[in-house]
Amino acid sequence: MSDFTDVILLFSYLEDAVLEDIVSLDTFDAGLGSGSLKRVSGDQQLGHWGGSLQGAECHVVAGTFNHLNPERLRRTLRALPWKCPHAVQLLLHNENDAVFGVWMLLDEGWAEVTLPRTVRHGALGHLRRTDCPDDEYE
Repeated sequence: MSDFTDVILLFSYLEDAVLEDIVSLDTFDAGLGSGSLKRVSGDQQLGHWGGSLQGAECHVVAGTFNHLNPERLRRTLRALPWKCPHAVQLLLHNENDAVFGVWMLLDEGWAEVTLPRTVRHGALGHLRRTDCPDDEYE
């Protein structure tokens, strides 16, 4: 049985060293489940992407995991040598969530940002919209 989670990590363009740590991370050995994180903000040194000749002002890393341990992912990412931890945003979307959950590094730890009209439901903590039918994402 699958349990897929999409991961998007956004952080400062000043974090080139951390970017290398993330894309070289052996996610299986780290106990994160099967999947990997790949840089999507451009494959050139200056991060050109989105049709602009300007360098990107952020790094974007993304991946999909089966049976992701989100708490272990947050601990693994928190342990990296961030220069600008206040500029890190982690978006997580489990296959049973209605929307992505947004997490930020605040005060030396991760905090979930409360999104309007959303609530976590059930023992697994799936994120639901309060203004959508209950069965829309079943």
